[in-house]
Amino acid sequence: MDREHRTSSLQPVGQAFLEMLERDQRRLLRVCAALEKVADGLPESSRQPTTARVLSFLGSAFERHAFLHEKCLFPLIRSLADAQASIEPILAQLESEHASDHGLVLEITSAFLSGSGKGGIDVHVLGFLLRLFFENYRRHQSWERNILYPVARQHLSSRTLAAQDEHRALLQLSLGLAGRRGRV
Repeated sequence: MDREHRTSSLQPVGQAFLEMLERDQRRLLRVCAALEKVADGLPESSRQPTTARVLSFLGSAFERHAFLHEKCLFPLIRSLADAQASIEPILAQLESEHASDHGLVLEITSAFLSGSGKGGIDVHVLGFLLRLFFENYRRHQSWERNILYPVARQHLSSRTLAAQDEHRALLQLSLGLAGRRGRV
C-alpha cells in the first residue's frame, strides 16, 4: 500500500470528501485546458484522435462533477441552512449552471459527431461551444471553490468526528464506501 493511500484512509470521512471534490475540480480544469487546446488548434485538432477521447472524457467527468455536487455537496450545504440561509440562491444558480453546462456538453458532442461522417465538422460552431463551456466552467468552479467549499470545510473539518455522523452516510456514499464499517 502506498503512502498516499494509507494517509487518506486514516483521515476523517469529511476531509476525504473535501479532497475528492478538489480532485474532481482539478480533473475538470485539466479537461478545460485540453478543450482550450482543441479550440485553439481548430480545424486541424478536430481530426486528431485525442480530440474524440477528450470529448468522451468530458461527458463522464462532467456527469461525475454534477453528481458529487448536486447529490452530495449541495444537500450537505442545505442541511446547514439555518446558519447559512443566504446560500440557497447560490445553490440554485449553480444547479442552473450545471444544467446549462450539461446542455453544452451534449451540444459539443453532437457538433463533433454530426460532422465526422458528412462534409466535415463546422469548426466555428465547435470552437464557439468549446470556449463557451470551458469559460463557463472556470467561472463556475471559482464560485464553488470560494463560496461553497469554505462552508463545507468549516462544517466538516472544524467539528469533531461525532458531529460528522449526521452526514456520514451521504459522505460515504459519495466516496463509494457505503456499507463499510469503521472510520475512513
